[in-house]
Amino acid sequence: MALVGLPLYDTQPSEVLSPTPPLLPDAATAFLKWRPLCHLQASHGWMNDPCAVSYDAEEKVYRVFYQWNPQSPFWDHICWGSAESTNLLDWTVSSAPVLSPQTLYDGKGIFTGCAVPPYSGKQMTIFYTSVSRLPLHYSLPYHLGAETLSMATSSDGGRTWARSAKNPVLGPDHLADLNITGWRDPFVTTWASMDKILERKEAGLYGLLSGGIRDTSPTCFLYDIDSTDKTKWNYIGPLMTVERKYRPSRWSGDCGVNWEVTNVLTFDKYDILLISAEGGAECNGKSSRASIWIAGSFQDTTPITMKYEFGGVFDHGDYYAANTFRDESLDNSIVVWGWIEERLSDEFIVSQNWNGTLTVPRIASVATISNVVGTLHSPIDQLTSFEAVKFDDHYELTTLGVDVHPRYVSSLRQRAEHSVVIPPVTFVRPGVVDCGISATSWELETEIAVSSSAVQVGVVALHSPDYAQQTRLTFCPESETFFIDRSRSGCGKELHAYDAPHTLFTTRAADGAETMEKLKVHVFCDRSVIEVFLNGRTAISARVYPDEGSCRISLFAENITGQTVEFSETKVWYGISGKATIE
Repeated sequence: MALVGLPLYDTQPSEVLSPTPPLLPDAATAFLKWRPLCHLQASHGWMNDPCAVSYDAEEKVYRVFYQWNPQSPFWDHICWGSAESTNLLDWTVSSAPVLSPQTLYDGKGIFTGCAVPPYSGKQMTIFYTSVSRLPLHYSLPYHLGAETLSMATSSDGGRTWARSAKNPVLGPDHLADLNITGWRDPFVTTWASMDKILERKEAGLYGLLSGGIRDTSPTCFLYDIDSTDKTKWNYIGPLMTVERKYRPSRWSGDCGVNWEVTNVLTFDKYDILLISAEGGAECNGKSSRASIWIAGSFQDTTPITMKYEFGGVFDHGDYYAANTFRDESLDNSIVVWGWIEERLSDEFIVSQNWNGTLTVPRIASVATISNVVGTLHSPIDQLTSFEAVKFDDHYELTTLGVDVHPRYVSSLRQRAEHSVVIPPVTFVRPGVVDCGISATSWELETEIAVSSSAVQVGVVALHSPDYAQQTRLTFCPESETFFIDRSRSGCGKELHAYDAPHTLFTTRAADGAETMEKLKVHVFCDRSVIEVFLNGRTAISARVYPDEGSCRISLFAENITGQTVEFSETKVWYGISGKATIE
């Protein structure tokens, strides 16, 4: 292992080990070259939004459905595929669609939908967007009736479905006077806060459909669902209206002009909307689509509405269309699945015959930081992704936390062929240290003690021996920003750098001692997918397409002037592969 364990170092790239990349089989090399080993994927073809995600407590199985085009690696003829798992790593994936366009009302596509809670047992009910006319886009005139709401039921855990005889159960005709930009992606949930407002003694069932009001606001439309006949949706009104492309600061996401796949995340004290927003201002080459969240408060209005209080970005990279469910096996935690699209040219996509993957399963939670007295630089009251409660001499900060599902992490580590603990490393001058690992699928954890200076620190992932090819994961304390630099990440298409605002907090203990938190970095790398989690509250993901020989991992520090940078021990698990059974 190159230079690991030295307390101080000043190493140059020429001193790293030669790579020993994993060999690909001769057959189907194009299909396998960048195909992830530890992410849920369709067997082939185009794949996008996760749908009707759930955990079946009776069967002890996770179920995920997804938009799928098995006929081509490009978007068209959208059906639903399905997958099941007991450990979130190994999946049984359908070889054929479980729900396909076949009627006048859904003949142009089975778009995103949701499962109706509770999920226990093989009896399932779903709602989905049934599409009868294309194209659909917020920039085009909207044709009422092109999208409708449909219901289906299953008695075998989603392997086969029976459409409701009442389909489509609802259309957007009641919104004709609003000039909407979209009306899709149903989400159904119980909602204690809504029950309280409506003074209900028994839990009700509520539905959201996402869209926008042209030239006015993106929004989601709220419905009250009849518990005795779930095909009856009573329209309440737009749940929230904000300015088009509303973005309070760099710490909060751009609300765009149209919403998709809006979910409600309910916690004891907070009601949060998780939103896929489109039509926002493009930044740093990033798509105008974004996965954002908004914490809102209910207003004394008729109909019921929510007001934007504070909000942020759920993922700052190639992530979209998040869908959620409650995991009864994990204290009813909220699990979030999203989609990461491909960043390859059409030529490569045709060659590999697949397109897109789902992310690792994540846990969304309320993250609270107490006794805060400072940040790296920004004034606390300017951090618009936090609720800041001020006390006499400190703050209590609250935001939406995000991390990886612990069952998935446990499954990965049990499956890893190798695990390495790299002793602490102290940098006294700029340099890079090779970790002595050659792998394309791995998990890494480390902590870094940094200051508010101009130092830059991080991980060089999937790099070649000479560093000509690399993906650089960099934290810049001075700008309070974490970057994924993809300028040398291989042959992908439009591999722009992604950045996420992230700061570190100084807290004061009871004895008056002040301590700045360390940068906690948790990375999941899976051939062409990198997902980074920082301090349990910031996530950023990206697609990369390195050559086979670019499979090294290094730690680095730059711009060190009169100080040191300390990496705590770094843990790496590698040689990991999930199992996919096609049925």
